[in-house]
Amino acid sequence: MIRALISTLSSQASCQMAERGRLRHGGFTLLELLVVIVIIGILGSALVVSVQSGYKQARQANCKSNLRQFGVALTIYRGENDNRTPDWISNLYPDYVDDRSLYVCRADYYGGRDRIRPKDFVAAIRDSATLDATKFRDNATNMDNTRNRAIECSSYFFEFSTATHGWGKDNFWPDGDYSTLKAYKHAQMTYGDENSGRDENNRPLPYSASRIPIIRCYHHWRDQKVYGVAYVDRASRRPSKQYIVLNVAYAGNVFVGPPWWEGTIHPGETRQ
Repeated sequence: MIRALISTLSSQASCQMAERGRLRHGGFTLLELLVVIVIIGILGSALVVSVQSGYKQARQANCKSNLRQFGVALTIYRGENDNRTPDWISNLYPDYVDDRSLYVCRADYYGGRDRIRPKDFVAAIRDSATLDATKFRDNATNMDNTRNRAIECSSYFFEFSTATHGWGKDNFWPDGDYSTLKAYKHAQMTYGDENSGRDENNRPLPYSASRIPIIRCYHHWRDQKVYGVAYVDRASRRPSKQYIVLNVAYAGNVFVGPPWWEGTIHPGETRQ
């Protein structure tokens, strides 16, 4: 009987040891777990980058759609108003633009209620805060009585507004009042300036209507970079990688360019 009991206990112990062996053989080692964790981390990082890139592209696509609709609205407005531009893009509502959401870019941190240029963008390009004054905004912070008060939020900078700038005039322009953005930009299209190139008589070339922006969005600046000339390099015309700004031109086409639009590098132009 004792011999049978010992045999039974020995058999049970052998089964337990075999079971433990099988568990050890089928489990993960610490190194294997670390490898799996690293792989999961890499895949997770790639997924985050992919999702963020998708969000950026979606926001840009939405903003470009807004700009195209503004471009069409402005073209119709000029056709019905003797080629004049409105004082503000808010004046396009509701006769030429019937959706107020078009005035707000999805990438705008401020939701169209504050600055038209993000603070960190201005710091990154080392620009002055001239264009960040409330008089250049087309939202409720600007109390100018010529804008449409129904538009309380706007993310976009209207280059042809009636805001005064204090930049003076180009030496080649005839005498006149160029104190508003609207007058200044029309003069650039009509006469050109020191940055537009020269003809055979060494006179400035007028800017093309498809190159001069009429509305600009500064809120996608982190998305990518393009070759262009910085304002600080305008004398040397030395191009370099610049943050992007989305634009709709006076002619209605949408293009991506550097913060200083006069320094845009176009197809066929050299980067040297």
